[in-house]
Amino acid sequence: MSRPRPKPTQAPRPEPRRPPVVVIAATAPWSAHLLALVVIALLASAPYVPSLGGDFVYDDPNAVTQSTLIRSLTPIRTFLALSTRPLTDYTYAIDYAIGGLQPTVYHETGILLHVCTALLAYVLAWLLLGLPSLSPRYGGARLAIAWAAAALFAVHPLASETVAYISSRSESLAAMWYLVAVIAYLRAATAPPDRRRGWKALIIAAAVLGAASKETVFTLFAVLPLLDWLLLAERDWRRVHWRLIVVPLLPLVFVALVLLIRAFKGPMSMGDYAATAGFSFDRFGPMQYLATQFGVIAHYLRLAVLPIGQTFDYDWPLASIQAPLAVVLPLAVLVALVIGAWRLRATQPLATFVAGWVLLTLAPTSSVMPIADLAVERRMYLPLIGLMLLAAAWLHDLCVRLPIEWRRRPALTYGLFAAALAAVLASLTWQRAVLWGDAIALHEDGVRRAPGNPRIRLNLGVTYLNNGDSQRAYETLVEAKRLYDRGESVQAFPRIGAFIHYNLGAVLFARKQFDEAEPQLQRSLELGGQYLALRPMANMLLSRIAVQRQDWDVAVERMQEALKYQDNADWRVDLAQIMVRAGNPIGARLILNAARKDYPGNPRVEALLQRLDAEDQRAAAERRAGAAPRGAGGAPAAQPAR
Repeated sequence: MSRPRPKPTQAPRPEPRRPPVVVIAATAPWSAHLLALVVIALLASAPYVPSLGGDFVYDDPNAVTQSTLIRSLTPIRTFLALSTRPLTDYTYAIDYAIGGLQPTVYHETGILLHVCTALLAYVLAWLLLGLPSLSPRYGGARLAIAWAAAALFAVHPLASETVAYISSRSESLAAMWYLVAVIAYLRAATAPPDRRRGWKALIIAAAVLGAASKETVFTLFAVLPLLDWLLLAERDWRRVHWRLIVVPLLPLVFVALVLLIRAFKGPMSMGDYAATAGFSFDRFGPMQYLATQFGVIAHYLRLAVLPIGQTFDYDWPLASIQAPLAVVLPLAVLVALVIGAWRLRATQPLATFVAGWVLLTLAPTSSVMPIADLAVERRMYLPLIGLMLLAAAWLHDLCVRLPIEWRRRPALTYGLFAAALAAVLASLTWQRAVLWGDAIALHEDGVRRAPGNPRIRLNLGVTYLNNGDSQRAYETLVEAKRLYDRGESVQAFPRIGAFIHYNLGAVLFARKQFDEAEPQLQRSLELGGQYLALRPMANMLLSRIAVQRQDWDVAVERMQEALKYQDNADWRVDLAQIMVRAGNPIGARLILNAARKDYPGNPRVEALLQRLDAEDQRAAAERRAGAAPRGAGGAPAAQPAR
């Protein structure tokens, strides 16, 4: 008989590996942290003092001075219903409630947001350098490196556009909430499971507030897994805290859908969203935009290392088959950097993470979705935080390799090098802030750096006009029109042409050259009639030109068209005056009575109504005085000669 074969014993299943729990312990007293934070706050604010005197420029009127949304803080649902970036617009409303249309208040808020972001950059650097994957290398200099990283970010001139340009506030506001979300994630991932609830709530709140500031926050879906995989899970995807990423960020999906639908379907003051960005953008396609961005990103990285040659308004050329090297060379550089960062993932995980941080946070604006502005320095605000952390860490590595006589007091040596670098960057930032404090100097500098750009000349001409220099405004706008007509610049597109023609028409109108102004204004409507910021102003000026010619029907029609898109009491009074002169006082009264209801107490409305009442009373008195007694047979008496 054969012996029964024993049943094979199954090897016990290995238990699934759980995400590690890491406890970050402080290695510096609170007094040291407090001193570091105070110095960082001073460094983040002091270089921008010259920008406080700057005026509203470029898109600032569209975002602030011409925005009716920010005129009231309530109801909050108005911001949620009408704005694609409701939190950003709400901060403008707070500034308006504090200081009206004083630009200094808005600049102060921009600096305050930069200070907060720099302080959060310090906290993030401190937490990252304390992780087991980085602390063996950088733990001994953790405080110094965290301070240097935040300080270099605070004073770097590549951040100057975000801080000093009022309309760039969405960048700093979104970056601030982005850092809060990453910090909260680090605290949650390194805390015991029973102590994560509060940090999870903070992740959700920061992500939603960030999404209400700018769309860049949606890259958290990719940045957090990369951070966890490289610096927490020891490059093991099974140990990544997936639930901690997916569950708190789920509300972002809903927010993303709402904002995306509103952005593409809702009206914008500068026209439809598709006119400035999106896959329905008609000036260039996704692949051409992507090919162009290789050179743009390489330029951004060069500015991070050597911040010389900055400008407010780039005239970056589109990628073309006529210049293949402009695409191939930067692409080769970027590919080499990515490959190098990937190969260093085991020995230099911080470098790999920063490379991913930069490319991922740039992805919404520098990948395949076309955007009208090909190159904009403010897009580097959030990526710059990671780059400065890496720069501070590598500066430490450099100091470690110095000759022995330099390393006797390593903290002092590192501090001197970091302080010297920060001083150089701060001086360059001060120079940029001086330009931002003078709108004419800012735009003249832009013209010098991009002489073929019609848009920067358009804005320079408008700045001259706002400063009362109509002659220089006229000359600059004529040159802008010449550059636009040549069509060689990437900025020579219909929207720019529309505003060039409008402002040229406005200058000619101010010079009382009505015959020359009229075709410019009409051309502006032909090129850009779909832009809500243009239609009312152009029609209003055309109405006033018609008044000069006493063409009352055209004047009434144009002013009515202007009021369709921008209703205000003054224009209603102007329309009523035109109707009176056109012989339609009844229509004028109807308009004024409606204006009295919508704008109670408006002095111009009341004055014109009183004038019409007085004229009616005078006419009635004249009629009574002229009605002589009837003679025999009831024949009326002869009226006196007038």
